[in-house]
Amino acid sequence: MFIPAAVPGETVLVEVEKEMPKFMTARLVKVIEASSRRQQPPCEHYQECGGCSLIHVDYKGQIQMKKQFLEESLKKYAGYTGEVEPMIKNPTVFEYRNSLKMPAAMVDDVLETGLYKRDSNDFVPIHACAIHTRGLEKARKEVMDILRESGMKAWSRNKRGGLRMLVMKEFDGKVQVILVTDPMDIDPEITAKIMNIPEVTSVWQSIKTERDPEVETFGKVMRHLAGDETMSLKLGDFDLTLLPRSFFQLNTQQAKVLYETVRDMTPEGGLIVEAYSGIGGISMFLHDKAKKIIGIEGVADAVTNARENAKANGLENVEFIHGDAAEQLEEIADNEDVDTLVVDPPRSGLQERMIEAVKFAQPKNIIYVSCNPSTLAKDIEALEDYEIEKVQPVDIFSQTSNVEAVVKLKRTDE
Repeated sequence: MFIPAAVPGETVLVEVEKEMPKFMTARLVKVIEASSRRQQPPCEHYQECGGCSLIHVDYKGQIQMKKQFLEESLKKYAGYTGEVEPMIKNPTVFEYRNSLKMPAAMVDDVLETGLYKRDSNDFVPIHACAIHTRGLEKARKEVMDILRESGMKAWSRNKRGGLRMLVMKEFDGKVQVILVTDPMDIDPEITAKIMNIPEVTSVWQSIKTERDPEVETFGKVMRHLAGDETMSLKLGDFDLTLLPRSFFQLNTQQAKVLYETVRDMTPEGGLIVEAYSGIGGISMFLHDKAKKIIGIEGVADAVTNARENAKANGLENVEFIHGDAAEQLEEIADNEDVDTLVVDPPRSGLQERMIEAVKFAQPKNIIYVSCNPSTLAKDIEALEDYEIEKVQPVDIFSQTSNVEAVVKLKRTDE
C-alpha cells in the first residue's frame, strides 16, 4: 500500500483511493502514532505541491528510506542481495537546487509561477521553494515582479501570446533567465529591467508553439535577448560552460562528488566511452583514466559546449560526438575495443536499442550512473553477461524520493 506523507513504522488511519490486483494507494487521514523520524516540513506548500515527497521525514530517515528503496529494487528486478555502500550524504539538504523550470498561470488575474500537483492539472502557485538556491529564489521574485508590472499574462490555449514557463539557472552566484513563451515579442524594456537584477547575467527567450510536445521544456526557436550567451561554472579543477538547452546536474556541490565517485570506480584502460555525456563533465573527470575518452550526446548544444570545455581545459585525449548513443557506440565498437562504458541515462533508463548496442560492444566494465533504482535494476537484469561489483548511492536530491546511484558492472567472462 502506497501512502504519501506517511513514514515507515507509523500507525496511521488512511482512506483507500485505488485498489489494484497487486497494490493499493491511500490518502493519509490521521497519524495515530508518529515515527521518531517525522518532522515538521519547513515549507508552506508541501501538502499541495508534492515535489518534496520526503520533506516530512528527518534527514537520517530519508537516507534510510532511499537506501532501502535501492536495495529492494536491486533484489526484486536484478536478484542482487549483495552489499550496498553507505549513502554519500548531501551536506546542504536545503537551498541546493541550481535550476528551476516552473509553468506560469493566471491566479485571480495575477501572473504566478508554480507547479502542478502530482498526477493532476491543478496549478499550485509557489511563492518560496525550500530547495532552490537562495540566489535563484531572490532573482525569481524580482523577475516575476518585473513581468507583472509590465502587464505580461500567462499563456492559455484560447489566447495567443503569453508566458508559458520560467526557466532559470544559477552557478557561482550568476543567474540565467529563460522566458518560455507563445510566439510573441518581448519588450526590450522588460529585458533591460531583468538585466538590472544584480545576479542576472543572461536573458533568453524560447518560443514554443501549441504543436510542440508539452514534455519538452523549450520550443524550437531560441532568442538570445541580452547578456552572456553561455553560463560558466567551476567544478573541481575544470571550467565548464553551457548553453540554455544543455543539461547539468541540479546540485552543483554533489555533482562534483558524483563525478569523483565515478572516477574512483572506473578502472584504467585504453578507451572509455561515455553515453549521454551532456556538457562533458564526467568525461573530463576521467581524462587521466584512459588513453582516449569519447563522449556521445544527442543534444547538439551540449556537444558544442563539451568540445569547447575539453579544449579550454587542455584535454587532448577527450573528444565528443553528436548522435544517437546506441548507433555511435556500435560504430565505435566496430573499430576499437571498449574497455569501460559509462552511462548516465534519463529516468527511463537504457532503451532496448541501447541494451542491444551494449551487448554488441561488450565493454569489459560498465559504470552505470542512475537516478531511478527501478530502471537501473531492470537494465542490469537485461545485461546478463555482467555482474555487480559495487553499488554506491549518492544523495543529490534531498527532501525528495529520488535516489542517485553509481554501479560498477564487470563482464563475467573477463
